[in-house]
Amino acid sequence: MKRDQARQFLAQGLTELHQARQHLGYSFQQVAGLPEALEGVTADQLESVEAFSSRFARTVDLLVNKVLRSLDRVELKPEGTLLDVVNGAEKRGFVTRAADLREMKEVRNIIAHDYAGAKAAEIFAYCREQKPILDSICDRVAAYAGRILNGR
Repeated sequence: MKRDQARQFLAQGLTELHQARQHLGYSFQQVAGLPEALEGVTADQLESVEAFSSRFARTVDLLVNKVLRSLDRVELKPEGTLLDVVNGAEKRGFVTRAADLREMKEVRNIIAHDYAGAKAAEIFAYCREQKPILDSICDRVAAYAGRILNGR
């Protein structure tokens, strides 16, 4: 991939990440007052919880699979495994521990395969707890990538 194409892909990924974060923020507001164990929630509230969890998963996916990978391409780093990508995020200072981002990716996979909602309460609690951390990571990544795209 040529460097200009990589820069365009990064810019597109940042735009999509921004939009995904807006949707995630909206969903977060919808579920903010719900009990962590989800006892006594209505079907509509449960649907909001599922939307929040799915949006959390999509945001993590966009961050790791699109933005961080395209950032590696712009910086001419070799394409690597998920472990390489999250370790690179730690080296750049986006995350304190690469394991935190790797765990978010693992939970994303659990969300995608929890078809019956058996782990809904556990997933919801995790996503609600981790959202501020995900926001902070995304903010650092966006600022760093913005400096690269603006030539600073």
